[in-house]
Amino acid sequence: MDVAELGGVIRDARKAVGMSQEDLGHLTGISRVTINYAERGRVAIGADALLRLTGVLGLSITSTPTTPATPAAQLLAQQASVSYRESMPAAELEKAFVTGTVPEQWLPHIATILDEASNSLLLRAVREIAHDSGAKPTTLWSKVKALAAFVSSPHPRWHHE
Repeated sequence: MDVAELGGVIRDARKAVGMSQEDLGHLTGISRVTINYAERGRVAIGADALLRLTGVLGLSITSTPTTPATPAAQLLAQQASVSYRESMPAAELEKAFVTGTVPEQWLPHIATILDEASNSLLLRAVREIAHDSGAKPTTLWSKVKALAAFVSSPHPRWHHE
């Protein structure tokens, strides 16, 4: 769900009880302008404000992991292979994450993944590969971090310690 969808849910719940934005603002301590912007998807409100709004409106917030149709390793391998003559198979990426080693021919692909992939896709890949291989996600994450060091990834996510 994105900010605009969330805003629509809040607006619909408010209108369903015949409440004005001003009334909702008085009940929650959130300004009418902020509520207006949130309902229109123009601003992302903080967690505290979101909990106050949903609490007053009787809405619940749930978070469940998404299960996309395409495995994360396949998406990462495809993204990394765009600039190279040979496409890296997802199985090679999975093997690299599990073993912490990479055959020479796939080093540029792995470096590209570690430098350019989104945090959420990387973490999803770690979770999926851990599940499929029976390895612990923490072990895989440690191996991915070691791979990032091995390829000298400049991405800031690997340099916070």
